Amino acid sequence: MSDSPATGRGLERWIPQARLIAVPFAFAEVAIEAGNYPPGRERWAWATAGVFAVGAVGLFFARHALAGVLFDAVVVSAFVCIYSFEPSSPVRELLFLPVIEAALCFGIRGGLLLPLASVPALAFFESETSDELGVGFDPGHVLGPIGLQVAVGIVVGWLAQSRS
Repeated sequence: MSDSPATGRGLERWIPQARLIAVPFAFAEVAIEAGNYPPGRERWAWATAGVFAVGAVGLFFARHALAGVLFDAVVVSAFVCIYSFEPSSPVRELLFLPVIEAALCFGIRGGLLLPLASVPALAFFESETSDELGVGFDPGHVLGPIGLQVAVGIVVGWLAQSRS
């Protein structure tokens, strides 16, 4: 069996490595925003970065694909909710990463199912930003990203399945 990222063995190696590489970036983002958070959010940001670091190390050794996908979906959703105080922030786009991961690991099925995990974080983000901007909640700001995630998940899942 090949060790390329498109194969099971390759994924088992490079996804946990990529997660470890992302840890310092998560801490850097939290540190850069220090003092800019609404009350209580900075504490949650540091705690989430800490959980991400510990989980990344644990998953590096455990290398369990489903646990990794679910962990990443929870951590990314937490960061999306924490940073919802910045309406123009591109943080919502991070929700594509667990979808791509699920599609790579589990094919089209993963790419179709994982976007559902984004719904609560997207709804929270939209609620917070609509309140911040003084406008009504727009369900299109939840459904649109979910539709895009499904499309990306299907394409990546199909490509992953066709290469294995």
